[in-house]
Amino acid sequence: MRELSFESTQSMGQSEFAGWVEKRARSDDHRYELLNGRVVMTPPAGHPHGWIEGRFQRLLGNYAADNRLGEVFGSSQGFELPSGDTGEPDVSFLSGERWSQTTPRLAAS
Repeated sequence: MRELSFESTQSMGQSEFAGWVEKRARSDDHRYELLNGRVVMTPPAGHPHGWIEGRFQRLLGNYAADNRLGEVFGSSQGFELPSGDTGEPDVSFLSGERWSQTTPRLAAS
């Protein structure tokens, strides 16, 4: 059976989206991204996607750390893009130079 994704009918900006995500229940394991001003929800990944993602994150993270290249993030890390989108890539890398120029926004606890 094919997993479904859902897209909102209401548009919003990045700051409104960030507030909306912070209000989600901790038990909500769906993935939300802001694409073209709309909230897109996708279900959690299954096998083998999650397995491949985990291996790739570990390999990339170890390589980046061993060579002091930058920081590696998992799939729950969102990025506000200049396009106005907010995405959650499966695995992401920020060079040390780029990381030093950012001011990370802490998640609500």
